[in-house]
Amino acid sequence: MAKILLVEDDNLVRDMLTQVLQRASHTVSTATNGEEATEVLQKEQPDIMVTDIIMPKKSGITLISEVKNRHPDLEIIAISGGGRLDPTGYLDLSESLGASVSFEKPIDNNALLMAIDLLLHGRGAH
Repeated sequence: MAKILLVEDDNLVRDMLTQVLQRASHTVSTATNGEEATEVLQKEQPDIMVTDIIMPKKSGITLISEVKNRHPDLEIIAISGGGRLDPTGYLDLSESLGASVSFEKPIDNNALLMAIDLLLHGRGAH
């Protein structure tokens, strides 16, 4: 299946999503913020990056824009609980910067897995 980089600062959400993705036969690397994700991307080439938007050190918005410059073919899925603001504003912005799909938290696991499958098949990866 896919190599997925999961970027999420909330331990519980990160662990839960890692389990969901691994159960669906995906290989998962994790990072707790945008800076860590940048380091992982220097060593690994995931098929898809799933990133939270509101994170310490480097936000998901900054990360998406940097990743799209350096890795234009990397598919990105943005996730957000919104912080103090309505999450749809962040998710719209993330899509305008290059995220392929975005989800509000709490995430529908089946919808996330379907989106990953669609992105993979759209690229011709198997």
